[in-house]
Amino acid sequence: NYQKSKNRLILAVKENISFYKGSKFCNNRGYENFYYSTQILGCIYNCEYCYLGGMYNSGYPVIFVNEDDFINEASKLKSAYIAISYESDLLAFEGIYPFHKKWIDLANNRPDLFIESRTKSANVDKLPNNPPKNFLLGFSLSPNEVTKYEKKAPPLEKRVKALKLAIDKGYNAEIAIDPIIKVDNFKKVYKNFINYLKNEIDLSKINIEIGAFRMNKDFLKRLKKIHLSEITWYPYEIKNNEARYKDENNLINYVKGLL
Repeated sequence: NYQKSKNRLILAVKENISFYKGSKFCNNRGYENFYYSTQILGCIYNCEYCYLGGMYNSGYPVIFVNEDDFINEASKLKSAYIAISYESDLLAFEGIYPFHKKWIDLANNRPDLFIESRTKSANVDKLPNNPPKNFLLGFSLSPNEVTKYEKKAPPLEKRVKALKLAIDKGYNAEIAIDPIIKVDNFKKVYKNFINYLKNEIDLSKINIEIGAFRMNKDFLKRLKKIHLSEITWYPYEIKNNEARYKDENNLINYVKGLL
């Protein structure tokens, strides 16, 4: 938490770049070849439920500056889904360096690749216009009763404004309501949240991905030492080394019903 309170970055060059197989916790979008890149390790945000806090010992993000090497390595993949902001929020750093332009150019040149950047950032105004449809910009949205646990991230209203701007700029955009967090007055909170989204966006025209909190139990154990939070210390059910809500399906189905 001390390191997260300081705006510091570590710049590095990554050697022997390779892409990693995507986690079973994530949607592979029907692609047999699902990979993620690690151009940034760690995140500028400090979300109390994020596995990154339990994965990395340092709170300072590490940016690998040899972007062309990442692009060249990605171009060797065939018929693949590539998540470029899997272990960070790449768009949150767009004001420091325009990461997305070269990835969008790659998507333009390689229709067999499906490239996704997921974000909580509001930096959409820094992105180029009219990217190809095989470049996806995913917006992680939460009720403000949950965003209070997403330290340094923009509030819901700013993210929705950014989402609408992305659609206006021609982006293939998606909403991720993931993770659902079981806050106090859960049903009322998520009902108000979904009603707000319905008033702001035509939800029938956008894909929505839903998931509840889940985490590797070892990452959660480390997170408890960082965040003395009702999220980290909730009495989750532990099965197969994973921490999940016992009534996970009920939470997901309730939100689906609201949609």
